[in-house]
Amino acid sequence: MQKMLTRAAMPFAIVILFAVAVPAVAAEVQLVPLQDYVSQPGVGKDPVAAGYVMERCSALYAVFAKNLEGETDLERQKVMNQFNNVGEQFMGVAVRLMMQGTTIEVNDALARIQKIVVDLGNLYTDRISAVRLRTNNMFSDALIAGDFVTCKGLIGASAK
Repeated sequence: MQKMLTRAAMPFAIVILFAVAVPAVAAEVQLVPLQDYVSQPGVGKDPVAAGYVMERCSALYAVFAKNLEGETDLERQKVMNQFNNVGEQFMGVAVRLMMQGTTIEVNDALARIQKIVVDLGNLYTDRISAVRLRTNNMFSDALIAGDFVTCKGLIGASAK
């Protein structure tokens, strides 16, 4: 004989179902290669679209820097600091783009962008972790390698 869930047990069952389903959905989130996104007409002129590109680049460089934490080699520490600096530059541009044409205050824009960058960074981290298990080389993943090339090409442009 099957037991029916009581009304008291239903919310708990929903929470359990939600807790199981959300990671499965999150694992299905796919990033579009930045080069494909950037090449769409009008992306450079749309502050929201351009801001998204800057957020992605900021997240990617933050993840690269995070992966170098704990390094003792001075050259690797220098690279980590460079990645952090570039990530911050991209974030600054994303904040300016978010504020463009709005009344959003800088602190509010920064808080929003920081959350977005963390979320995007988590997606990149998951992807890099998975590819490192397969090949031990994050650049063997076409998306990571391509996004890095795209962002690297935007470094000079982001300073403007």
